[in-house]
Amino acid sequence: MSAEVSSNPIAVVEVDNLKGWLPVDAVVANDRPGLCWMDMQGVKLSEPFFQQTVERLRAELPARPEIFTEFDALVQLEKISDSLRPSGFIFHSSRCGSTLVANACRALSNSIVISEAYAIDKLVGRFTTDGDDGGVKELLYSIFVRGAVNALGQRTTGKESHFFVKFSSCSVAQLARIQRIWPDVPWLFLYRDPTETMVSNLSSIPEWLEPDNEARVLAGIIGSSEVEVNSMGREELCARAVASFYSNAYQFANGNSMLLNYNQLSLSVLLSVIRFFKVTPSIGEIDAVTRASQVYSKDTRSERAFIADSDTKQLVASALVREMAERWATGPYQLLEQKRTEIASVHNFEAC
Repeated sequence: MSAEVSSNPIAVVEVDNLKGWLPVDAVVANDRPGLCWMDMQGVKLSEPFFQQTVERLRAELPARPEIFTEFDALVQLEKISDSLRPSGFIFHSSRCGSTLVANACRALSNSIVISEAYAIDKLVGRFTTDGDDGGVKELLYSIFVRGAVNALGQRTTGKESHFFVKFSSCSVAQLARIQRIWPDVPWLFLYRDPTETMVSNLSSIPEWLEPDNEARVLAGIIGSSEVEVNSMGREELCARAVASFYSNAYQFANGNSMLLNYNQLSLSVLLSVIRFFKVTPSIGEIDAVTRASQVYSKDTRSERAFIADSDTKQLVASALVREMAERWATGPYQLLEQKRTEIASVHNFEAC
């Protein structure tokens, strides 16, 4: 949470005035940690990622007001906001189809889908860097994470009835804590072959794989030191992080969870996920999900067709990528595959 507020935020605001405002980032303003908020009443969150919507609004109206509050505003807002309880959580191991699933949920009428919002994921990251187990900090971060999700689940049009949250891949490290906050919310974990995941991440480096930005978080995820992370080759770092994502999902998957491999993705499986989240789609919504499944998930204009790329990624994988995947991630991946089959048989999910 080191980002400074770029605009000139108002330091004090009545909580009643935050209704319809959503937290768009966790920031530091004048050496005070807190949240940056934007008025999003009536705004449709149509982009694949929440921050893309934020950037669109900033581009459309550069002078659009943004305000700053400290974290206690979340607690106060939770008491008065018209917010939905989460319908389902989406976790993932990175570059494995989670955006496609989020878009399918977004195709449902009157749904809110918050995808990798900075305000949530930065707060969850604090569990990894300084959330002492069972201590005061853990309690505070739990309250703030719950409050951030609640704030982002506000009805901004008055018609919303479903609310889904897609977390960043690094948030998988905190599955246990997130489950403790919301023990009854069903959650999905998507993943894919580690070699394919690594090829995708190494060809287009995500922020979480940049040690200069996320060394403390990465060190916590892979169980290493910041010094070791900063000296580690990117292939090894990626493999160990992905392995950690697999291992956490394997450890905490239970009767309230669904495991889904990228190679299973299909229209019927997307509809199964929606039903797993206890939503029965109408015929019109099924048509909308069908259309969403046919386009590239990260295309903001919905013009590029979806094409499965597993074979391509396997072909271009380097010897070092394969070596690191085998050393660190293949074992956890195979264990996760076994558990997926077990859970699928119990819940009658599609297993292959």
